[in-house]
Amino acid sequence: MVSTQKLTFLASFLFIAVLLPAVAAIDYQVGGDFGWNLPPTPTFFSEWASNKTFFVGDTLRFNSSANETHNYAMPGSQAELDGCVKPGIVFMGGVYPVLDRPGRKYFICEVGNHCNLGMKFAVDVMPIPGSMPPNAALKLDAFPMLLLIFITIIINFLFFI
Repeated sequence: MVSTQKLTFLASFLFIAVLLPAVAAIDYQVGGDFGWNLPPTPTFFSEWASNKTFFVGDTLRFNSSANETHNYAMPGSQAELDGCVKPGIVFMGGVYPVLDRPGRKYFICEVGNHCNLGMKFAVDVMPIPGSMPPNAALKLDAFPMLLLIFITIIINFLFFI
């Protein structure tokens, strides 16, 4: 006969197993398999971004082909994005932005006229569903908390049941 404790453990495990993927951040390669390279059309990266839903905690990876040189910068407005205004702070390969707060974020390549050729896009970063507002005094990340609960349940099951 199965004990109540074991049933509780099993129910908790299944709950966490279903919930964990929903709160885990996603690591996006900008441009998908094409990467952060000179695009085939001026709207390529905007179209790529428009098909995604970005959340706080997601990461953008700007990976380029070995035979192309690119960077990325973050203009402060739609007008700067549209006009390919170079903000001056440039990030090279290996530095990937984490989308750390809700709102609209802009990205361009500052190399030559790459921005004018379409190496630019914007993303709308959404808050994690059910998360506290960004100005809340206490800010907790859901994934580590759920992981801690999961580990605690496993330890209790292994040593006390």
